Amino acid sequence: MPSHDTAHSIAIVGAGFTGSILAAHLLRKAEEPTRIHLIERAGTLGTGLAYSTDSAAHLLNVRAYNMSAYPDDPRHFLRWLWAKDLGGDVPPSGHAFVSRRLYGAYIQDVLREALAEAPAHVTLDTVRAEVVDAAVDSGVRLRLADGASLAVDRAVLCVGHFPPSPPSIPAPEVFASDRFVGDPWNREAVAAIDPDAPVLILGTGLTMVDVVLSLENQGHRGPILALSRRGLLPTTHLETRPFKSFVHPQTLPGTVLDVLIALKADVRRAREEGLDWRAAFDSLRPFHPLIWKHLPLEERQRFLRHARPYWEVHRHRMAPEVAARIEALRASGQLTVRAGRLQSLVATPDGVEATVRARGAEEAQWTRTVGAIVNATGTECDFGRIRHPLMRALLQQGLARPDPLRLGLDVTEEGALIGEGGAVSDRLFALGPVSRAPFWEMTAVPELRSQCADAALALARRSVANSPAQ
Repeated sequence: MPSHDTAHSIAIVGAGFTGSILAAHLLRKAEEPTRIHLIERAGTLGTGLAYSTDSAAHLLNVRAYNMSAYPDDPRHFLRWLWAKDLGGDVPPSGHAFVSRRLYGAYIQDVLREALAEAPAHVTLDTVRAEVVDAAVDSGVRLRLADGASLAVDRAVLCVGHFPPSPPSIPAPEVFASDRFVGDPWNREAVAAIDPDAPVLILGTGLTMVDVVLSLENQGHRGPILALSRRGLLPTTHLETRPFKSFVHPQTLPGTVLDVLIALKADVRRAREEGLDWRAAFDSLRPFHPLIWKHLPLEERQRFLRHARPYWEVHRHRMAPEVAARIEALRASGQLTVRAGRLQSLVATPDGVEATVRARGAEEAQWTRTVGAIVNATGTECDFGRIRHPLMRALLQQGLARPDPLRLGLDVTEEGALIGEGGAVSDRLFALGPVSRAPFWEMTAVPELRSQCADAALALARRSVANSPAQ
């Protein structure tokens, strides 16, 4: 296990946004000798899945003002933009949507700056490797894909998002073919789509939007059909003003219906004040974890069954520039959005024949032959279907378990893994999207940066109080 020199050792598995920002906070907050191992299987740090795009058309879905890496310094990202002369179109309010590629460069700079300013007793070691297994005793031993191992006192899983699973229909021949793009973030696979081929995109959320923009950027001429069960598109961001939410910590809603009734009343009140529904929705955001925690399990299940799709298209919005491009493609007829349930996929000499049952019409079906299918149904959260080697190893050993609602891993609010039988780990932690279960939302920067700041402080305190090296 750990070598137990005078430094407390922490491994961060994954160096996308969450892992890199956690490392930056640890570099700033560790008061005792600390050695940080930042492990990433890809070649770059800081960008992860979200910010590794090479397309300038892929914009942030959050306005620049809300994208600071530091919750206690909300204008940090704006100052970075202006200092590098990159924020010429960003107003003082910060209501602008810059490219994700640019934001990835910002995160890399944040990490470099934190490392340069770190005190001598805190060190950062970057490791290009994939972690495939972990053993826990008096510390944590991580096994790497190349056969090497790394012994540390604690490990934090910041593994980000997982690609969607294939649709639950029997079509193995299609799924194994080049016509099926199972990972919508696989740039090479999307780039290989015939520009004249009809394309079926499964899903109508923000991932679909990214795929459509990528296709348009590469000169796609064929028709594009986006399909989801309800056919709902994300709404569009507009600038809002502060608004006081209905939430009071002493009178929290106890049912999903209570939440929706109160939110609708807030929307009416916002309109009376000259605002729109976005002001009411945004004012509720800081209270999401509190409301989610207060709802009984059966009410959380009810929300996921009935309200989730409608909530998400209002909560997760498109930048205005992006929405305008999507609308133009729809107006031209190249992009069609339909509601229905995929029934079958059959390989044909000309492509793939998709059969869909139309929403609201039990007997009505339609078919379409397409040249390519892109699975953009969103990230996979059900760990029963995720094949990631480290996740499978932790689940098989009982060191981790899925949360009851299949939103991610079962963790405490501090991110400690809960294993088989309910044991809470003092060695293994998870942050980012895989830790969303206690909070409902843990995918966007405003939530992630606060989680990383709190986790860094807690880990720094543990290094003093509980380290075997003490």
